[in-house]
Amino acid sequence: MDESAFIAGSRDAWARLETTLAEARRGGITRLGAARVRGLHEDYRRAAADLAYAQTHFPEGRSVDHLNALVGQAHAELYGSTPRRLASAWEFVARGYPRLVRAHVREISLSAALLLGATATGFLLAYVNYPLARLFIPEALRDGVGDSLERSGDLHAMTAAIAPLLSAGITANNIQVALVAFAGGVTFGALTAYALVVNGLLIGVLAGVFDKAGGSLYFWSLIVPHGSLEVPAIVLAGGAGLVMGRALLSPGDLPRSAALRSVSPDALRLLLGTVPLFVVAGVIEAFLTPLPVPEALKLAFGALAAALLLLYLAFSGRYSRPRALTSR
Repeated sequence: MDESAFIAGSRDAWARLETTLAEARRGGITRLGAARVRGLHEDYRRAAADLAYAQTHFPEGRSVDHLNALVGQAHAELYGSTPRRLASAWEFVARGYPRLVRAHVREISLSAALLLGATATGFLLAYVNYPLARLFIPEALRDGVGDSLERSGDLHAMTAAIAPLLSAGITANNIQVALVAFAGGVTFGALTAYALVVNGLLIGVLAGVFDKAGGSLYFWSLIVPHGSLEVPAIVLAGGAGLVMGRALLSPGDLPRSAALRSVSPDALRLLLGTVPLFVVAGVIEAFLTPLPVPEALKLAFGALAAALLLLYLAFSGRYSRPRALTSR
């Protein structure tokens, strides 16, 4: 086979690889989707094999230089340099993650309903049956928070003393709940729902106990600044677990194991997106929550943080126009 026949036989595959690479360079490889990334990898392997063939049979031919450049570019996109990886990470944060959240809004909405419904139930339970309600307070907080509020005559002095325990205890509990809610997806979502409900009951019971003692404003000023990000993070992690649970409950035409594998990448990315929320919430808890500023300012800050997060998830990446593929 001469070089002209060699080029003619592979031209379409090379052109397809060039087209895909051009799109990946413009928008990031994550925008291609899993199927097209696999196609890119297959075309890259074929081009690499063609390069080896051309170097052997047409070392002075025009195809060698072209394939050298093409294979090098494909390798950089697939196994990328640090700048490319950073660009892809930024693309995911700026546009990909909000789109992913909106794509799974039903599961995330159900997660929010379970958590918030349980919170309201816990609040009421603290009023109508406190002995039962206190069972939902972790033992480490039970004596320090609930019982102390029942006994103390100086609410502000007592709450100031237990504030670090309360805030840190709820934060540690929230991170644990997020992980359990995600992993619970493999139990057909049952453990996910349980984790969300129990955590909601905890928050609601504590809110009710403080409200009964006249310390509702103080309680929410401790919780809302960082909770405005932590609670959505739990909801998102719960949504990720419910994505897996739904795949197991309703696998369609796929075996359950295949259905679970098909949604696991999205579920894992939903969970990973909660990591920055927990990090920022931790910074807020460490530096803002202890400040001796009016409770109203702390509540306003938390409301602003929640509003900005909601706007980001609802609108970021929504109006980006899809880029047309370059044709040859």
